[in-house]
Amino acid sequence: KMARAPPPYRAPPPYGVPGAETLMRAGGNAMQSRPARAMDPAIHRELQKELVVVEDHNRQEIELLADFYAIIRTMEKLEKQYIRGTIRSSDYEKECQRLLPRFSTLKECLPKDMQDPATAIPTFMSRYQLKCIAAANRFAIGVPATVASGVGEDASKPKALFVAEAVQAYITVMDSLRLEMTSVDQIHPITGDIVHALNKISVLPADFEPKAKIKRWLQTLSGMRATESLDEEQTRQFLFDLESSHQEFVQWLHSI
Repeated sequence: KMARAPPPYRAPPPYGVPGAETLMRAGGNAMQSRPARAMDPAIHRELQKELVVVEDHNRQEIELLADFYAIIRTMEKLEKQYIRGTIRSSDYEKECQRLLPRFSTLKECLPKDMQDPATAIPTFMSRYQLKCIAAANRFAIGVPATVASGVGEDASKPKALFVAEAVQAYITVMDSLRLEMTSVDQIHPITGDIVHALNKISVLPADFEPKAKIKRWLQTLSGMRATESLDEEQTRQFLFDLESSHQEFVQWLHSI
């Protein structure tokens, strides 16, 4: 007796759902028949342009734009992780502090129409169809959300340590200005240290005016280019605000 051949194999429907193959085929036909959303002709022409590397300068410009794109997208992901609580505040602040100076440095190398701090990101996102609202807001503020909102991480450490850090930060910035170190890339980081140190003092009032003064200066510095410097009038005013803020901080310490 000859053995009977086995029946031909029939693949089961996808995901084991009866009739799924028919539904997928129908869905595919429906998607094919759906009209595509119209795109702005100017945007379409910009996206269809072929990037031709004809010389080293052209290659560098393309690489800078790619790096700028990557920094913005990275900051957007970081902000969303912090908002959703999927990253620790300390890790978020550490990574954010790394991206902010890189963004400021890279911004100086972009085309002229993107070097204005107020319009650099909106111009870039509009030109290349990028939507990163959280990143644009963070770069505009210039400090991590933990610093801007005053979230202290090390509540277990003695308060005296935080007070000492704040006083040291005040003195560092004031001495730097007196030594005529007025460029943004020199002053911005150490000004942020003052705000960061004050935020660690949990008993400090939320509307503490001395801290508000320093935060306003920090935002002013964030809106300037890294290669720019404070003029004589700005330097004198900043130094005056620092001294008054420091004195008010010391008076508050004596009152508690």
